[in-house]
Amino acid sequence: MFKKLKEKKNLIIGLAGLLLLGLIVARGPLAASFRGKEGLKTAKVERKTLKETVSASGKIEAENSATLRFPTPARVVWVGVKKGDTVRKWQSLASLDQRQVEKNLKKKLLAYMNRRWDFEQTQENYDINGQPLEKIILTDKEKRVLEKAQFDLDSSVLDVEIADLAVQESVLISPINGVITEMSGLLAGENLIATTLAASYVRVIDLSSLKFVAQVDEVDYGKIKVGQKVEISLDSFPDDTFEGTISYVGKEGVKTAGGGVTIPVEIKFNQNGKEFAVGLSGDAEFIIEQKENTLVVPKEYIKTKNGDSIVYVLKDGKMEERRVKTGLTTLSQVEIIEGLAEGEEITLSKGTLK
Repeated sequence: MFKKLKEKKNLIIGLAGLLLLGLIVARGPLAASFRGKEGLKTAKVERKTLKETVSASGKIEAENSATLRFPTPARVVWVGVKKGDTVRKWQSLASLDQRQVEKNLKKKLLAYMNRRWDFEQTQENYDINGQPLEKIILTDKEKRVLEKAQFDLDSSVLDVEIADLAVQESVLISPINGVITEMSGLLAGENLIATTLAASYVRVIDLSSLKFVAQVDEVDYGKIKVGQKVEISLDSFPDDTFEGTISYVGKEGVKTAGGGVTIPVEIKFNQNGKEFAVGLSGDAEFIIEQKENTLVVPKEYIKTKNGDSIVYVLKDGKMEERRVKTGLTTLSQVEIIEGLAEGEEITLSKGTLK
């Protein structure tokens, strides 16, 4: 029984201590900060840089890139590059067996020569000597013979051009300076067939032509203009900000999974000496308007009365209602053009001071 009384006494002492501590805190500086000025929330008029911005997510893409494939099935006889290699514009990358296509070209050239001789012989037979058919009196049959000779010659010329194109396309040539970022299905000695052509390729990317492509929501489309400044933050470099400018604003919207519409906006930016990979994601902050060294107050402190913007100013222990002229407005702050001075204190709502 004595043990229970002792425990009860300790509990009472503990509760009394907590109550005393609460009273001390309530009378201390922390509580005073809440009681001051009848608990009114206040803010100081500050001078700073104010920005109106629009944010959008996006990723890094390359302005110049090429995916190269052979157009016809054949045996790969040479591959001169590997993934990661730097290549120059017009450099040969890989080649098919050219013997067959070169022989086919020679065959087409011989056929062309034969057609040419036949054509010239036909003209001699009808004594045309290069004159237009419409100026020569010929029977319909003779005209058809001459026209057929011309058609056959033209067809032979096309055959030669197609065969020559096949020779050219038997070698993959890079159309740009860049780096080999992907290679698939190309091994020397391997036979390419029709079903594997699409999966056999070389991809070249010009890493000096990188750009950031942001997907801007349609509600902000009207604010975006070519030449505007942009600040880019990348997930891979969280401590860095990269400055850029808008180089192109898309002319076609993209439907999102949620049913909205975004417009692609391309941004040229300064890489600050860092190396990037295509596909890195991040966010772009478009600077729509910026005011330097201007007076700013939190937006929530601006009230409206009879169509005018007003604030409640704390001055010499009194509260004063004052009309102000506002300027640039962002989501959280407002520029003050007239009516307030730097350092003045304003309150969130009208009240009384004692």
